[in-house]
Amino acid sequence: MNNKLQSLVFIIVFFFTKAILAEAYFDLSQNNIKIETDFNGKEIIIFGILNDGQETIITIKGPPKKALIQKKERILGFWFNTKQITYDKIPSIFFIASSAKLEDILPMSTIIKEELSFDLLLENKLSQRNFISDVSLKNWQDNFVRIKKNKNLFKQYKVAKIENKLFQTRVFFPAESIPGKYKVQVYQIKNNIILNKKEKILTLQKSGMGSQIYDFAHKNAAAYGFFTIVFAILSGFLAATLFRRY
Repeated sequence: MNNKLQSLVFIIVFFFTKAILAEAYFDLSQNNIKIETDFNGKEIIIFGILNDGQETIITIKGPPKKALIQKKERILGFWFNTKQITYDKIPSIFFIASSAKLEDILPMSTIIKEELSFDLLLENKLSQRNFISDVSLKNWQDNFVRIKKNKNLFKQYKVAKIENKLFQTRVFFPAESIPGKYKVQVYQIKNNIILNKKEKILTLQKSGMGSQIYDFAHKNAAAYGFFTIVFAILSGFLAATLFRRY
Protein backbone atom coordinates (compact mmCIF):
# COMPACT_ATOMS: atom_id res chain seq x y z
CA MET A 1 0.00 0.00 0.00
CA ASN A 2 1.57 3.33 -1.06
CA ASN A 3 1.73 6.44 1.10
CA LYS A 4 -1.16 8.21 -0.65
CA LEU A 5 -3.47 5.23 -0.17
CA GLN A 6 -2.43 4.89 3.46
CA SER A 7 -3.17 8.55 4.05
CA LEU A 8 -6.56 8.23 2.39
CA VAL A 9 -7.49 5.20 4.53
CA PHE A 10 -6.35 7.02 7.67
CA ILE A 11 -8.48 10.07 6.85
CA ILE A 12 -11.56 7.92 6.15
CA VAL A 13 -11.16 5.96 9.39
CA PHE A 14 -10.54 9.15 11.37
CA PHE A 15 -13.68 10.92 10.19
CA PHE A 16 -15.78 7.73 10.40
CA THR A 17 -14.72 7.20 14.02
CA LYS A 18 -15.33 10.84 14.83
CA ALA A 19 -18.83 10.68 13.35
CA ILE A 20 -19.70 7.57 15.40
CA LEU A 21 -18.44 9.12 18.63
CA ALA A 22 -20.46 12.27 17.90
CA GLU A 23 -23.69 10.26 18.03
CA ALA A 24 -25.66 9.81 21.23
CA TYR A 25 -24.85 6.13 21.72
CA PHE A 26 -26.78 4.40 24.49
CA ASP A 27 -28.46 1.10 25.31
CA LEU A 28 -30.86 -0.49 27.80
CA SER A 29 -30.29 -3.39 30.16
CA GLN A 30 -33.42 -4.90 28.58
CA ASN A 31 -35.83 -3.83 25.86
CA ASN A 32 -38.85 -5.83 26.99
CA ILE A 33 -40.52 -6.08 30.40
CA LYS A 34 -43.03 -8.86 31.05
CA ILE A 35 -46.02 -7.91 33.20
CA GLU A 36 -47.27 -11.00 34.99
CA THR A 37 -49.89 -11.41 37.72
CA ASP A 38 -47.27 -10.92 40.48
CA PHE A 39 -45.62 -7.90 38.80
CA ASN A 40 -44.39 -5.48 41.48
CA GLY A 41 -42.37 -3.19 39.25
CA LYS A 42 -39.08 -3.45 37.42
CA GLU A 43 -35.78 -1.58 37.40
CA ILE A 44 -33.79 -1.12 34.21
CA ILE A 45 -30.42 0.49 33.53
CA ILE A 46 -29.77 3.01 30.77
CA PHE A 47 -26.11 3.45 29.89
CA GLY A 48 -24.02 5.03 27.16
CA ILE A 49 -20.96 7.00 26.10
CA LEU A 50 -20.12 10.49 27.35
CA ASN A 51 -18.58 12.93 24.92
CA ASP A 52 -16.12 15.57 26.13
CA GLY A 53 -17.68 18.85 27.17
CA GLN A 54 -21.26 17.68 26.67
CA GLU A 55 -24.20 17.26 29.03
CA THR A 56 -26.70 14.40 28.79
CA ILE A 57 -30.48 14.26 29.25
CA ILE A 58 -32.54 11.06 29.29
CA THR A 59 -36.32 10.90 29.01
CA ILE A 60 -38.76 8.00 29.11
CA LYS A 61 -42.35 8.66 28.03
CA GLY A 62 -45.40 6.67 27.17
CA PRO A 63 -47.75 5.36 26.19
CA PRO A 64 -49.64 8.64 25.53
CA LYS A 65 -53.28 8.79 26.57
CA LYS A 66 -56.05 11.18 27.55
CA ALA A 67 -55.95 12.53 31.09
CA LEU A 68 -59.26 13.34 32.78
CA ILE A 69 -59.09 15.54 35.89
CA GLN A 70 -62.21 16.06 38.00
CA LYS A 71 -63.07 18.29 40.91
CA LYS A 72 -65.70 17.47 43.53
CA GLU A 73 -67.90 20.09 45.16
CA ARG A 74 -70.41 19.74 47.99
CA ILE A 75 -73.98 20.56 47.02
CA LEU A 76 -76.85 20.18 49.52
CA GLY A 77 -74.71 17.91 51.68
CA PHE A 78 -73.64 15.62 48.81
CA TRP A 79 -70.37 15.50 46.87
CA PHE A 80 -70.54 15.73 43.07
CA ASN A 81 -67.96 15.90 40.26
CA THR A 82 -68.94 19.35 39.05
CA LYS A 83 -65.88 20.39 37.03
CA GLN A 84 -63.58 18.43 34.75
CA ILE A 85 -60.76 18.98 32.29
CA THR A 86 -59.44 16.60 29.63
CA TYR A 87 -55.89 16.79 28.29
CA ASP A 88 -54.73 14.96 25.15
CA LYS A 89 -51.58 12.92 24.52
CA ILE A 90 -50.23 12.93 28.06
CA PRO A 91 -47.57 10.27 28.74
CA SER A 92 -48.75 7.72 31.28
CA ILE A 93 -45.19 7.68 32.59
CA PHE A 94 -42.64 10.48 32.39
CA PHE A 95 -39.12 9.92 33.71
CA ILE A 96 -36.32 12.39 33.18
CA ALA A 97 -32.64 12.34 34.16
CA SER A 98 -29.94 14.89 33.46
CA SER A 99 -26.26 15.40 34.17
CA ALA A 100 -26.95 19.01 35.21
CA LYS A 101 -29.92 21.25 35.93
CA LEU A 102 -32.08 21.63 32.83
CA GLU A 103 -32.28 25.42 33.23
CA ASP A 104 -28.47 25.61 33.20
CA ILE A 105 -27.94 23.64 29.98
CA LEU A 106 -30.97 24.52 27.81
CA PRO A 107 -33.04 27.65 27.16
CA MET A 108 -36.65 27.58 28.34
CA SER A 109 -37.92 27.67 24.74
CA THR A 110 -36.16 24.35 24.02
CA ILE A 111 -37.36 22.80 27.28
CA ILE A 112 -40.96 23.64 26.31
CA LYS A 113 -40.57 22.47 22.71
CA GLU A 114 -39.01 19.13 23.68
CA GLU A 115 -41.45 18.70 26.62
CA LEU A 116 -38.71 18.25 29.19
CA SER A 117 -40.59 19.72 32.15
CA PHE A 118 -43.30 18.20 34.37
CA ASP A 119 -44.76 21.63 35.14
CA LEU A 120 -45.03 22.66 31.47
CA LEU A 121 -46.13 19.30 30.09
CA LEU A 122 -49.84 20.19 29.98
CA GLU A 123 -49.32 23.45 28.10
CA ASN A 124 -51.35 23.60 24.84
CA LYS A 125 -52.80 20.13 25.41
CA LEU A 126 -56.19 21.11 26.79
CA SER A 127 -58.85 19.14 24.94
CA GLN A 128 -62.08 20.14 26.67
CA ARG A 129 -63.51 21.43 29.92
CA ASN A 130 -66.96 22.16 31.32
CA PHE A 131 -66.23 25.53 32.94
CA ILE A 132 -65.02 28.92 31.70
CA SER A 133 -62.77 30.49 34.35
CA ASP A 134 -59.01 30.46 33.59
CA VAL A 135 -58.05 31.47 37.13
CA SER A 136 -57.69 27.92 38.51
CA LEU A 137 -56.11 26.19 35.48
CA LYS A 138 -52.62 26.43 36.99
CA ASN A 139 -53.87 24.78 40.18
CA TRP A 140 -55.39 21.94 38.15
CA GLN A 141 -52.10 21.35 36.36
CA ASP A 142 -50.09 21.48 39.59
CA ASN A 143 -52.42 18.97 41.27
CA PHE A 144 -52.22 16.63 38.28
CA VAL A 145 -48.40 16.64 38.36
CA ARG A 146 -48.39 16.19 42.15
CA ILE A 147 -50.63 13.11 41.93
CA LYS A 148 -48.44 11.60 39.20
CA LYS A 149 -45.31 12.22 41.29
CA ASN A 150 -46.88 10.65 44.37
CA LYS A 151 -47.57 7.51 42.32
CA ASN A 152 -43.96 7.54 40.99
CA LEU A 153 -45.32 7.83 37.43
CA PHE A 154 -43.57 11.20 37.00
CA LYS A 155 -40.08 11.08 38.47
CA GLN A 156 -36.71 12.79 38.14
CA TYR A 157 -33.48 10.81 38.25
CA LYS A 158 -29.78 11.66 38.00
CA VAL A 159 -27.29 10.78 35.30
CA ALA A 160 -24.27 9.19 36.96
CA LYS A 161 -20.93 9.80 35.23
CA ILE A 162 -18.39 6.98 35.29
CA GLU A 163 -14.80 8.23 34.91
CA ASN A 164 -16.13 10.95 32.56
CA LYS A 165 -16.39 8.33 29.81
CA LEU A 166 -19.69 6.61 30.44
CA PHE A 167 -23.08 7.53 31.89
CA GLN A 168 -25.58 5.37 33.71
CA THR A 169 -29.09 5.84 35.07
CA ARG A 170 -31.33 3.39 36.91
CA VAL A 171 -35.09 3.90 36.55
CA PHE A 172 -37.92 1.97 38.17
CA PHE A 173 -41.21 1.14 36.48
CA PRO A 174 -43.87 0.85 39.23
CA ALA A 175 -46.54 -1.85 39.38
CA GLU A 176 -49.07 0.65 37.95
CA SER A 177 -47.17 0.84 34.63
CA ILE A 178 -49.48 0.04 31.73
CA PRO A 179 -48.61 -2.21 28.77
CA GLY A 180 -47.38 -0.50 25.62
CA LYS A 181 -44.38 1.08 23.93
CA TYR A 182 -42.24 3.50 25.93
CA LYS A 183 -40.07 6.01 24.09
CA VAL A 184 -36.55 6.33 25.53
CA GLN A 185 -34.59 9.35 24.27
CA VAL A 186 -31.06 10.55 24.98
CA TYR A 187 -30.00 14.15 24.26
CA GLN A 188 -26.42 15.38 23.95
CA ILE A 189 -26.07 19.09 24.72
CA LYS A 190 -23.29 21.63 24.42
CA ASN A 191 -23.38 25.42 24.70
CA ASN A 192 -27.16 25.33 25.32
CA ILE A 193 -27.77 23.53 22.02
CA ILE A 194 -29.00 19.97 21.41
CA LEU A 195 -26.30 18.40 19.25
CA ASN A 196 -27.76 14.90 18.99
CA LYS A 197 -30.89 13.05 19.95
CA LYS A 198 -31.30 9.29 19.73
CA GLU A 199 -34.31 7.09 20.48
CA LYS A 200 -35.04 3.50 21.45
CA ILE A 201 -38.31 1.72 22.24
CA LEU A 202 -38.91 -0.18 25.46
CA THR A 203 -41.95 -2.49 25.51
CA LEU A 204 -44.02 -3.47 28.53
CA GLN A 205 -46.12 -6.50 27.70
CA LYS A 206 -48.61 -8.58 29.64
CA SER A 207 -47.93 -12.32 29.59
CA GLY A 208 -49.86 -15.48 30.42
CA MET A 209 -53.59 -15.48 31.19
CA GLY A 210 -53.46 -11.80 32.14
CA SER A 211 -52.37 -10.97 28.60
CA GLN A 212 -55.32 -12.82 27.07
CA ILE A 213 -57.82 -11.14 29.41
CA TYR A 214 -56.26 -7.73 28.73
CA ASP A 215 -56.42 -8.20 24.94
CA PHE A 216 -60.02 -9.43 25.12
CA ALA A 217 -61.07 -6.49 27.29
CA HIS A 218 -59.59 -3.95 24.86
CA LYS A 219 -60.78 -5.60 21.67
CA ASN A 220 -64.25 -6.54 22.95
CA ALA A 221 -65.07 -3.90 25.56
CA ALA A 222 -68.86 -4.42 25.47
CA ALA A 223 -68.61 -8.22 25.77
CA TYR A 224 -66.01 -7.93 28.54
CA GLY A 225 -68.29 -5.58 30.48
CA PHE A 226 -71.22 -7.94 30.07
CA PHE A 227 -69.25 -10.98 31.28
CA THR A 228 -67.92 -8.96 34.23
CA ILE A 229 -71.44 -8.08 35.35
CA VAL A 230 -72.64 -11.67 34.91
CA PHE A 231 -69.64 -12.98 36.86
CA ALA A 232 -70.26 -10.50 39.69
CA ILE A 233 -73.94 -11.53 39.93
CA LEU A 234 -73.10 -15.25 39.93
CA SER A 235 -70.37 -14.74 42.54
CA GLY A 236 -72.78 -12.86 44.79
CA PHE A 237 -75.46 -15.52 44.37
CA LEU A 238 -72.96 -18.30 45.15
CA ALA A 239 -71.66 -16.50 48.25
CA ALA A 240 -75.21 -15.92 49.52
CA THR A 241 -76.06 -19.61 49.02
CA LEU A 242 -72.97 -20.76 50.90
CA PHE A 243 -73.65 -18.44 53.83
CA ARG A 244 -77.22 -19.69 54.11
CA ARG A 245 -75.94 -23.26 54.39
CA TYR A 246 -73.47 -22.43 57.15
